[in-house]
Amino acid sequence: MVRLYEKLKSGGKARAACAGWILYWGVALGLLLFEKETIIGTAQADRKIYIPVFAAAVILCFAGWILTMVRFARATEKKKNPKLLNIKLIVPMLLNAVYLFFEIEYIGNTEFFEMEWYYMLLNVGVIFLFCVFLTGIFNSLKRAMIFLNIFYYLMSLVFYYVYHFRGEAFQLIDLYSIGTAAEVVGGYEFNITRQMVLMLVGTMVILSLWKQSRNRVLIRKGVLPKILLRVITALAVGIFYLLYMYLNWNAQFGVISDLWNPAKTYRQYGTTVGFMAVAKYMRLTPPDGYSASEVERIIDEFENGEEVEDSDAGAEQESDSQTVTPVNIIAIMNESWFDYRTIGDPQTSEDYMPFLDSLMDNIIKGHTLTCTKGGGTAKTEYEFLTGNSCKRFPGMVPYVSYFTHSQYSIVSTLKDQGYRAVAMHPNKATNWKRTTAYRFLDFDEFIAIDQFPADAERYRNMISDRANYEEIIRVFEEKEKGEPLFLFDVTMQNHSGYTNKYFQADVTCEGYDCDEADQYFSLLKLSDEAIEYLITYFEQVEEPTMIVMFGDHSPKLPDDFETWIAGYPYDNLSIGTQEKFYGTPFFIWTNYEMESKENVWTSTNFLSSYLLSLTGLELTPYNEYLLKLQEEILALNHLGYMDSSGRWHRWEDADSETLELEREYECLQYNELMDSQNRVDEFFQIKQTE
Repeated sequence: MVRLYEKLKSGGKARAACAGWILYWGVALGLLLFEKETIIGTAQADRKIYIPVFAAAVILCFAGWILTMVRFARATEKKKNPKLLNIKLIVPMLLNAVYLFFEIEYIGNTEFFEMEWYYMLLNVGVIFLFCVFLTGIFNSLKRAMIFLNIFYYLMSLVFYYVYHFRGEAFQLIDLYSIGTAAEVVGGYEFNITRQMVLMLVGTMVILSLWKQSRNRVLIRKGVLPKILLRVITALAVGIFYLLYMYLNWNAQFGVISDLWNPAKTYRQYGTTVGFMAVAKYMRLTPPDGYSASEVERIIDEFENGEEVEDSDAGAEQESDSQTVTPVNIIAIMNESWFDYRTIGDPQTSEDYMPFLDSLMDNIIKGHTLTCTKGGGTAKTEYEFLTGNSCKRFPGMVPYVSYFTHSQYSIVSTLKDQGYRAVAMHPNKATNWKRTTAYRFLDFDEFIAIDQFPADAERYRNMISDRANYEEIIRVFEEKEKGEPLFLFDVTMQNHSGYTNKYFQADVTCEGYDCDEADQYFSLLKLSDEAIEYLITYFEQVEEPTMIVMFGDHSPKLPDDFETWIAGYPYDNLSIGTQEKFYGTPFFIWTNYEMESKENVWTSTNFLSSYLLSLTGLELTPYNEYLLKLQEEILALNHLGYMDSSGRWHRWEDADSETLELEREYECLQYNELMDSQNRVDEFFQIKQTE
């Protein structure tokens, strides 16, 4: 204590350093005390375990503070040259790797303690390899370990919160969508868990130990040798990357990537290894048997079959000639628009879709199967616009990953027939790289949030559906009379999360006590009222107008709610019930005479072709192909498909004929999206007349 007193008395730097360490440990201790109830919990079983853990953490903070002060007092002002690394330091590096593995799993992996021991070792080994690479990059063990400990704790939080908010695991591809995430992050409530607090204190202890350790380096002197070290390390990282990407290492270690449920992969094999195993499949590989000649064969076979059928279609053509062609086609993808009545009985205090339920004339109603649940808006959007299925893109968003050149879609099909194409979204234009994507899709105009009125109605700080539809009406009223218009709109009102304390929930879920569910059903009621406003307006419009609306995915509500509504946990449900969690509502309405239908099942990749088939407009060969395919497969997504008799099947149980149809479909999709050198353009365009 005397030495500490003398050192503090000697200068300002010493006092500042001492104050910094006191604050450092004060933060750790304060966090423990502030979150005491979170750590200890209320259940008796938890309290027996975590009261001693809490006491140990407090003692550890005091011990760390005392140790820091003792080392601070003993430290001399004379700077010593850093020591070279020696083999003994592998032990603390390895122990730190074990800690980092425990940290990321303890915070976010609910099945951590059920993991096989050899997968634990595999994760520790990979993290240890990261330690080695970083040491080479920094040429300092101390700096490398400080960086890695901070990075791993922050990533632990990222993995936890992304899954908690979205219901999908964080993936490498999400780094391309940071801007989109930042736009909606304010709508979520960030809870702090026992695991986060304990691991933060643990990380602070680890950081303190490394900070006070002697600096160990690989190369002590010379600029050129240090540069050479970093070059060699970078080459080693590059070789590791190539081995990681192109060797089947995951199969050798028994790691099977569930690409449509990465969280399952993370839980079973560990977050670090699972993340790498899933990230490996970011590259889009061609489907089995793909080649330019194979695509030509599929197209020739389809077109020859169509010619035979067309020779006997005179009566059908006569009926088609009487179809009204809409001047205005308005497509609305309604954010998180979902109807839990397909799964169970929500038992709400009042109806939340009374207007839509009442519509009976000139309307086709049903459900459209999506490839995403709880998030992933742009995947469903891509499916509708292009007719391609995201089944081919495990965990990827085509807008973000694969859009490098022009794309064929309903936009190009309608523009070739004289329509002006307008995209609308009451949020930032750059979300999901829509600015670039809409350019490749050839939209004429994109109306984003900065073009909406400043006083537009909002709920939870998001533009309401009513305000959104008012903007649609403005675009319609400002166009020239008789000008064909295609408007594609993505709403924002119902975006998760549903914990805004300033939003008044008017609809309550009486069978299940959950504020999030109450808020969500109240938003659905507001959506229904906005639909009534939109339909009522266009009922009075003289120009033939068609409106299609569909949900992008189900909302992210608590897992307990899904279990309650379905009667069983999701994983225990039949394929038919699981698929209903992916089936969002859709309707096609016209302000002119059209045959009405109910309980129609389709999937979003088929929806735009189905829509076009009702307009009397010319279809592309690809549209016709999709309509023909739908005769055999009514709806499809990554889980499975509905056959022509309305029965659900998983892909692993599919018959060989269905699998071949799906393979051929995947070949055509790959040709359109990825193979720009061999793309059969005429198949994706309307036939040009001489």
